Amino acid sequence: MSDSILDRVLSRREDQEKEAFDAVDCVAQVLKLVSTKEADILRRRYGLREEGAETLEKIGLAYEVTRERIRQIEHQALDQLRSSVHANDFLAGVERLVVSLLNTHGGILAEEYMYELLLGMSKDVPLYRRCLTFLLNQVCTDAIEEVQASQNFKAGWKLHTTSLAYIENAIQELSNLCEHSGIPLTLAALIEAFQQTTLYAQHPAVFTEHAVTSIIGISKHIGKNPFDEYGLITWGLISPKRMNDRVYMVLKKEGKPMHFEEIAERISKIFKKRAYPPTVHNELILNDQYVLVGRGLYALKEWGYSEGVVSEVLRDILRQAHKPMSKVDLVNAVLSQRMVKKNTILLALSDKTLFHKTREGLYTIAASEQPINAHTS
Repeated sequence: MSDSILDRVLSRREDQEKEAFDAVDCVAQVLKLVSTKEADILRRRYGLREEGAETLEKIGLAYEVTRERIRQIEHQALDQLRSSVHANDFLAGVERLVVSLLNTHGGILAEEYMYELLLGMSKDVPLYRRCLTFLLNQVCTDAIEEVQASQNFKAGWKLHTTSLAYIENAIQELSNLCEHSGIPLTLAALIEAFQQTTLYAQHPAVFTEHAVTSIIGISKHIGKNPFDEYGLITWGLISPKRMNDRVYMVLKKEGKPMHFEEIAERISKIFKKRAYPPTVHNELILNDQYVLVGRGLYALKEWGYSEGVVSEVLRDILRQAHKPMSKVDLVNAVLSQRMVKKNTILLALSDKTLFHKTREGLYTIAASEQPINAHTS
């Protein structure tokens, strides 16, 4: 119980420190520990100002000295800052905050995740990103090291004590789980599956939910789609590169037929890039993954759709009945003639251009009915 209380207190303090953290202000405070000239050179060299970074040559020209002299001054200033980390309360506090964050997240954090945690609303502001990167890569180096982008990892940071080998083992296990699933998973489902593995059973205290989330975030093999679902980065449902991938993803997520114009609108909204209805319509026409089920309405063939088949059966049943029918009777009548899913029948009935629902909840053929197999949009 006391451990739980202590954990909550520490977590609350960490949240307060994150809230108060300002990378630009921190750098301004840190640079007071070196001379005015050294501070100016560091600002120019690492872009710790709005203007961005400058080359050694450009800084040298400004001070009328060689590039090598500027490099020497830069290294001297950085050495002085690094040696001040534990002697200076402010710098020690910055390092303590970052180390605490890394400990909470399994000892490793992807670059973007670190920016999100420490910069908040300023995470996309270049100056703030450069200032935080400077603090992590050039000042707080006793406990923290940079993770270079590689075949397996995105760029980020880790504690010196964190083993990349155990991170790689966890990534491999998570990748295997995704591959075994074959479909995108929610974060909760992926973590739950990981918690059933032998690797987790061997190190349950290490692989907390925060840690597993962080490991997923730094992996180059596992990705997240716009619907916050996770899977292998090679999957079209995770990293949709072609228009067809995006059309399929939207329909798959919707779970029911959509008009091609609605699909285009949804793609534009989700991917923040205009998708033109004619382009989307061409994809739907040219790929046999999709089936036209109404005027401009398309479904996935994998749902069991055949073009107009269920609608035609429903129409024939209603014509032969010579009276409105209930949903239950219609479903049973179709199932007696076709091996289709119940949902397929219900989706067909929901097409208001073909069927009309009366006030009593019965169904008739819509007055505006058009030929079922018409490929008009």
